[in-house]
Amino acid sequence: MNEHINQQRFLSEAPVNLPANKRDPEFWSDAMVELLSRLDIDYVFLLPGSSYRGLHDSLVNYGRNHKPKMVLTTHEQIAVSMAHGYAKATGRIGVCILHDLVGLMNGSMGVYNAFGDHAPVLVLGGSGPLDPADRRWIDWLHCASTQSDIVKNYVKWSEEPTTPQWHLDAIAKAHKVALTAPRGPVYVTLDCGIQEQKIAGPVTMPDPKFFQPAPPVAANPDALEAAADVLLNSKFPLIVGGRFGINPAVTKPLVELVELTGAVYREDNGIIAFPTAHPQNASGDREIVKETDVVMAIDCRDLSSLLDSYTERSDNVGSGRLRPGRKVIDMSLNDMTPTSWSYMRGAAPLVDVQINCEPLFGLQQLNEVIRKRLAKDSGAGAKVEERRKLAQERHKTVRARQAENARKGWDEKPIRPGRMVTELWNAVKDKNWLLAMRNSASFPEGIWQFPGAGYYLGTNGGGGVGYGPGAAAGAAVACKDTGRFCVSLMGDGDYIMSAGAIWSAVHMRAPMLLVINNNTTWGNDEKHQMHVAENRHRPMENAWIGQRMVDPDIDHATIARGYGAWAKGPVFDPAELAGVFKEAVAEVEKGRVAVVEVRTQLV
Repeated sequence: MNEHINQQRFLSEAPVNLPANKRDPEFWSDAMVELLSRLDIDYVFLLPGSSYRGLHDSLVNYGRNHKPKMVLTTHEQIAVSMAHGYAKATGRIGVCILHDLVGLMNGSMGVYNAFGDHAPVLVLGGSGPLDPADRRWIDWLHCASTQSDIVKNYVKWSEEPTTPQWHLDAIAKAHKVALTAPRGPVYVTLDCGIQEQKIAGPVTMPDPKFFQPAPPVAANPDALEAAADVLLNSKFPLIVGGRFGINPAVTKPLVELVELTGAVYREDNGIIAFPTAHPQNASGDREIVKETDVVMAIDCRDLSSLLDSYTERSDNVGSGRLRPGRKVIDMSLNDMTPTSWSYMRGAAPLVDVQINCEPLFGLQQLNEVIRKRLAKDSGAGAKVEERRKLAQERHKTVRARQAENARKGWDEKPIRPGRMVTELWNAVKDKNWLLAMRNSASFPEGIWQFPGAGYYLGTNGGGGVGYGPGAAAGAAVACKDTGRFCVSLMGDGDYIMSAGAIWSAVHMRAPMLLVINNNTTWGNDEKHQMHVAENRHRPMENAWIGQRMVDPDIDHATIARGYGAWAKGPVFDPAELAGVFKEAVAEVEKGRVAVVEVRTQLV
């Protein structure tokens, strides 16, 4: 009987033996939890640590593990990645709590990914005590004079408050800064000595209404007129949508701009903002950027990469940066990003019309300008129609080629990624799905039919492997609350780095389908070894050494079952995929986490 009662407690994680009515904050960590609740924080993703034991107690015994509710993880990078994935899936701030120094160091890769992805993540880090007289031996080992130095170069803002009230004010300000465009992660240190102090006097609780993001930044009217001139006088314009593709509100005005101008459309790397089936969508055509006379990039992080078509061949880098006869329009907040420590945005792009604004708001403004221009110019409509026909022909050509490529090696073993992606799409296409993760290099365009923005959460932002499982689990927590079907596809390397996130998803009863694209190698790096060997006239047959995770093969499905998930695989036979995916979908609809390992080719 007692065992059954304890099991029920584990399932709900509801605290017991607490007073019937919630009391006023007694300790400063209680006040911190009260503030998080008032800021409408539903979840905090964490790995326990003694440097925030006071806050942990307050989350449970003051906040009753409800708003915010703790989501326990197995590694600090997973905690940050879950907050990151949750933020992208909801459009809200994601909050994680990390132990001092060593915990922050473990989580720092996740922070860098969030920074590269402009994700609003609030990282709270325990520290101290600042007073040396209160430190235990472990506090000395894990204390630093400025703990935020670990991540200061790749957060939007950081603070290390030294007084109780300052802690509350810093959390409130961090909330506003993280959510203000351009969004990004922020870090606040919470002194463990102050956390555990009893409140001796009045507390000034920050009012959340004063700590919300400002309205979006509008575009300069002259810049909008200049952009309209360039687009409407173009022979063959290209519009490229970027990071803002995680926002469902983007689809309608983006489609309107493409149709108003008759432009051809292409997605930026690692994002989806536009309907796949739209007749002007030529996503997947990497050559088109070299053929158009106008390129308009909207919220694209690395514009130089987009224009230059960077490759691993150094003699090609920069070849298209200034192409004669081509005009470039950049609508973004890239120049307002608050640090220069990392080169993640590439070389300085050469831009003819720069529009600094919140991209969605600026897009809506631009559409209004173009509508007025077209209404005044009776001949403009014919020019738009000519361009539209060119774009539609390109769409047909590109999609036909993609469909043909997807069928190549249809029955081969190991399985071709095109077959795997096609069978997965067929299994989930009738669900209210959200694609939290996908492989960029081995995900064939044109198969998965995206209705537009808000259906795919994009890449990790910073290129840090190990993001996938945590981000998928964080998105699954969000999908649990909204009723969406969370599905992810990731490589075996990404999965094995953070496989413990599966336990967190199972523990939270957050259903999701995770498919492992297992080619048994660090595929990107194996390709690099092939390239180096080719350049040096050395045997490419040796490229796999130090790359392949074989002898023994890793049994990913068994690992997933060990974390409590339903799992199948490895699947070697492509004829089995449809049945396995159907079974996995049924398990997710029962409320389970399902993991399918598919043995694939390196392509």
